Amino acid sequence: MKIVKYLLKSTPTVVSAAICLLLLMSSLHIHAQDRTAAIAATNGAYEAGEKLFKSNCSSCHKVNAKMTGPALAGVYDKYEAEWLHSWVKNSQAMVKAGDPRAVQIYNEYKLVMTSFPTLQNADIDNILAYVKVEADFPPTAQTVAASPEGAAPAAANNSQMLYIFLAAIAVLLAVIAFTLGKVVRSASNLVRERNNQPLLEPITAGRVLRNRWVKLGLGLLIFGFLSYTTYDNAQSLGRQKNYQPEQPIKFSHQLHAGKWGIDCQYCHSGANKGKTALIPSANVCMNCHKAIDKGPKYGTKEISKIYAAIGWDKDKKEYIKDYEQKPIEWVRIHNLPDHVYFNHAQHVNAGKIACQKCHGEIQEMEVVKQQNSLGMGWCITCHRETEVQFSSNDYYSVYEKYHKELKEGKIDKITVEKIGGVECQKCHY
Repeated sequence: MKIVKYLLKSTPTVVSAAICLLLLMSSLHIHAQDRTAAIAATNGAYEAGEKLFKSNCSSCHKVNAKMTGPALAGVYDKYEAEWLHSWVKNSQAMVKAGDPRAVQIYNEYKLVMTSFPTLQNADIDNILAYVKVEADFPPTAQTVAASPEGAAPAAANNSQMLYIFLAAIAVLLAVIAFTLGKVVRSASNLVRERNNQPLLEPITAGRVLRNRWVKLGLGLLIFGFLSYTTYDNAQSLGRQKNYQPEQPIKFSHQLHAGKWGIDCQYCHSGANKGKTALIPSANVCMNCHKAIDKGPKYGTKEISKIYAAIGWDKDKKEYIKDYEQKPIEWVRIHNLPDHVYFNHAQHVNAGKIACQKCHGEIQEMEVVKQQNSLGMGWCITCHRETEVQFSSNDYYSVYEKYHKELKEGKIDKITVEKIGGVECQKCHY
């Protein structure tokens, strides 16, 4: 009876822990299954829409949050497909024509939406299919898909969840082992009591910790944790993830790229032309700031620094004659080692990669920081998981074998890895 009572007393703790763990796992699994099923039900529209969204829409729109433009969740229910086709292709034409819904949106945001006349109706429908899945089944650490902007972060999140899961299993097993040990000890004491033998001391946390096997196990766990921490810290030496230095001029990407929607390549004009993206000169700044001499946050203070560097008289609205210009000493944030080759133009033109993939949501940053580690493992993960846009990209026309296999259905996609993206000499020379 003592054993039964003890089991009844201790079982709820073990069962509760097990149930909580199982519920957590099952809820994540069900969510992942539903999202996967929803993506599959689009028959490829989700994947096509994801690429179009990230290359055309992501600089101004999010699915579930307001950005420069409105959140796109629910637009497919609020507006007819034909109306959305016309709006995306030329919103200003609809505003000028007096369409009441178009005028209402324009009056609310006071911004001109970029027209996309080259997008076909089917392309816009694919974008809407992608938006609907993302709105109904927002990605979690387990369900986030390998994509041009999410592959490496997804892998990191999955690793963290794996550690949490293993730790939860270890705690659950420890509780079960401790409970069973007390049950066995109680059973042994019942037998000893009948045989008039001295009773065993009850199992307590202190006695457990004094056990040599427990000490050995804890020692190995501590050693493993310290070894992993040492390795992880050593691996990050020289990397600048989350590096966020103060710049000589308080330039807000959130204002310029976010609110005003200035395209990244307008300022960083080398991104699609060569190896480096280039830091814009003060002349590029002056294209706008000849007329704009006061900012919404800092007034004239920061813009005056541009004038001082280039020699602009804001009162006379002219350049100062024979002025000795002073270059603005911007602090470099993203910096790869000398033995690593990276070409912006190759990724922008051939890979059709959005800036946000490597630099994060730059249009939301008041002060720019390095979003990702830019380490070798991060790059390789991206190359292994990122699908190459083979079908509509003349850059890859020379890969006749892969085009043939895609057409015959022998393969369903080509990743960067398949075209040599993880070969050593591609990045090291």
